[in-house]
Amino acid sequence: MPIIDNSDDHELQKHPLYDSLFYSTSNELNHIDLGPIFICKKEWLIQIFDNLESEHNATLGRRLAHSSLNHSLNLDYNKWKPKNSMFQFSMKKRIIQSFESWANNRVNLGRGHVTVISWPYSFHIQNPLMVSIEVGEICAFVQSLIGKSLRYQWRDDGGNNASITFEPIDVPISNEILNLKTELKDSEVCINIDNGTGWPKADGVQLCVIPSNVMIEFNRTMNELPKTEITDPLVDKFESSSSIDEILCLSACKASSNEPQRYILDTPEQIESWFSSRIESFGLGKLRTVNFENNSLNVSFESFIPWTIIGGILLDSWQRNSGLLGKITNVEVEKQVTNMTIISRREIAEFNE
Repeated sequence: MPIIDNSDDHELQKHPLYDSLFYSTSNELNHIDLGPIFICKKEWLIQIFDNLESEHNATLGRRLAHSSLNHSLNLDYNKWKPKNSMFQFSMKKRIIQSFESWANNRVNLGRGHVTVISWPYSFHIQNPLMVSIEVGEICAFVQSLIGKSLRYQWRDDGGNNASITFEPIDVPISNEILNLKTELKDSEVCINIDNGTGWPKADGVQLCVIPSNVMIEFNRTMNELPKTEITDPLVDKFESSSSIDEILCLSACKASSNEPQRYILDTPEQIESWFSSRIESFGLGKLRTVNFENNSLNVSFESFIPWTIIGGILLDSWQRNSGLLGKITNVEVEKQVTNMTIISRREIAEFNE
């Protein structure tokens, strides 16, 4: 009698993502293949980019795809690539099987299911995270398999389906892997991920894993865009600040405002607890100091992604807790460390009077 698998068994499994995550000695959240990463809700990430495009009145998908490709080019794909064989006639089949194995594993990171339409130049993605992010990742791996540089273009229906096409271009492809070895920290990852396999979820809400370098690179390319006039800034200008800081902070604040959960942030202890559960455990940053002074909130934190994203998330939580509109002032940024103050706009108005 054949053995029949219980289809419900996978629901009792610890999600495969758990065994791939660890904190580095510098407190960054790392993935064993991707390096430094952060984890967020799928809808939150999509809303950030929707807000960015709306505020900047520009399509930013190409810049995001470029950032995703640039990071993915430096990943080590040797665990997925097939070994060379003396039987060259079977190599194409083995390469496609290697791609399919890699593509199936990506679903555990919060990515769509990729199928080959015409190897290696045409693919279909079902239920993509964001097509631009996935295009960069797929392009990098296909390039590593075929040894050619590729130009990409994509089409999507704005929902559950997208198609990607590649064409070879006469540009040398680098075989150098720039992965940095990360020292592991002996501490347990404190992220609530539902049991099972496939797209990771927390209490049924879809999550996604994003390499920190993708956001850092994307933020850099955003600064190449023309300056945008901000009529009601959320961030006071400071040395080295730009309109992109304002737009990214506003986009993160708006995206966070759609989340149903409200936090109580009336004491330093409550801020520390919020930062630990909302920022640190998901790999966005690390709190250094916090204090209240004259009804204003002063924080210092280390950011592993652009600091304005953390600032926008914190500003939204502060506003919902206090019932007041807030503004970020007294900003000092040195390398990864940010010092800033949140003060109510009512107090700003009183001060100006």
